Amino acid sequence: MCLFCGSLLPAGKIHFRDLCPECGRNLHICRHCGFYKPGVYRDCAETVPEEVPDKDKMNFCEYFSPLAALPDGSGPERKAKDAKNAFDGLFG
Repeated sequence: MCLFCGSLLPAGKIHFRDLCPECGRNLHICRHCGFYKPGVYRDCAETVPEEVPDKDKMNFCEYFSPLAALPDGSGPERKAKDAKNAFDGLFG
């Protein structure tokens, strides 16, 4: 799922310069990768040779593997957003 507009990521391989068909933002970014793990070394579960400084910008990482979305359109980022919304609802 595109983190910027919420549309589903295209099926198959995402290439370095691929853009979201809905919002036109880059898709080959750390935050769309299944290896992206904030808090671990270089925020990546893979042993990348160098850190990608901006996790929201296109990069040339060879380890990139798109986040898998479930058939209902949910995935790791959706669950995190739902949890944050539920938390925010406690104080609203």
